[in-house]
Amino acid sequence: MIKTKAYAKINLTLDILDKRPDNYHNINSIMQQINFYDELTFEKSDKIELNTKFEDDIILKTINKVKQLFNIEQGTKVTIKKNIPVAAGLAGGSADAAATLIALNELWDLKLNQKGMIKIGSELGADIPFCIVGKSCFVSGKGEILKEITLPELNMLMVNPGYEISTKQAYEDLDQLNYEKKSSSLAIKNKENINIEQLTQEIHNDFLNIQKPDVKQLIKELKDNQALSASITGKGPTVFGIFDTEEKAKQAYKNLKSKHNFACLCRTIN
Repeated sequence: MIKTKAYAKINLTLDILDKRPDNYHNINSIMQQINFYDELTFEKSDKIELNTKFEDDIILKTINKVKQLFNIEQGTKVTIKKNIPVAAGLAGGSADAAATLIALNELWDLKLNQKGMIKIGSELGADIPFCIVGKSCFVSGKGEILKEITLPELNMLMVNPGYEISTKQAYEDLDQLNYEKKSSSLAIKNKENINIEQLTQEIHNDFLNIQKPDVKQLIKELKDNQALSASITGKGPTVFGIFDTEEKAKQAYKNLKSKHNFACLCRTIN
């Protein structure tokens, strides 16, 4: 039996570049792993057993992909405790897929190195390579090019307005807009020994251009509760605020938790 944690991610920055021939978009992003996770257990089995309510499940796709690539006849029983909200910009599905790849590599003795897992993961989803590597990375291409960077540890509060956003629809909506392009990701990547004040000045996400007013209101609420900066992660709608102390983050949580469907304190993993 293998027990593993599938950690969520935050996009501290997300700059959307050109659309690629494969219909993905090139991006520049600073992605950050956080200590909020789904819990997965894998056991050997003659067949695939998956206790999930999601029909289009990335875990099942990952298992079948690995079985096909390596001619694996055996299956696995997967038990999932789902904590990360779905379609919330936190890469919950991608984190589950990454955890599945890592677990199957051990369970089925595939002898894959990290580079091999990243190659498989990139064929299944754009955020999966980062979820395999974790910590703090500058991410480019469609998500498969990663450079590990060093960032200060951050105290965060995440708030979700209670609805999902389709990634496909978000990109389609953004493609129709003319908006100011920024290079916040490059600014962070190229700065050595960046401190929290410098980092929070560069927080940016192009998908803010397509958000509903309630998301922008959440950002204001977090800033009104002493967040140094606040933005969305991924294509939204989850909003995160960065605080310079754990105490301030906890106080903001107390002030906001009863007003919203989902609120969660977290820290970055470095």
